[in-house]
Amino acid sequence: MDLFKWTKNIKPKFPNVVERFFGKKIDDQTSSSEEIATVPAVNITDKNKAYEVSVAIPGIDKKEIKLEVKDHCLIISSEKQYEKEENEGHYMRREYGYASFQRMFQLPENADPEQVDASMKNGVLKVKVGKRKGQEFSAKSIEIK
Repeated sequence: MDLFKWTKNIKPKFPNVVERFFGKKIDDQTSSSEEIATVPAVNITDKNKAYEVSVAIPGIDKKEIKLEVKDHCLIISSEKQYEKEENEGHYMRREYGYASFQRMFQLPENADPEQVDASMKNGVLKVKVGKRKGQEFSAKSIEIK
């Protein structure tokens, strides 16, 4: 009978920051060519008249971002492909790339999907979703019996 689960790999893992920098997993269990997925960082703020979602997506043009409200969810996504080819002398180099992400947020009941405004500045996408009037919720203390 085992009381503890034994793992063979007792060395410390590299921080996620290092893996993001190299764009590849740094681990014995994965191949050296395995890419890692990156998901943009998000801050959500509850303001008086609206909810504000800030998404850090540097290097992506606003034309490459798809923003939609569907089934009371805010969906932010992007898909980018590129191809680069170089011919010099006796060698040829060809690179392909593909990157995509999707973030989905369930909107609160008092959010108004008809009042959505978006802007982008310095690699930060800001989405404001207005609140419906008359549906404010207040905090209530519940007694435990």
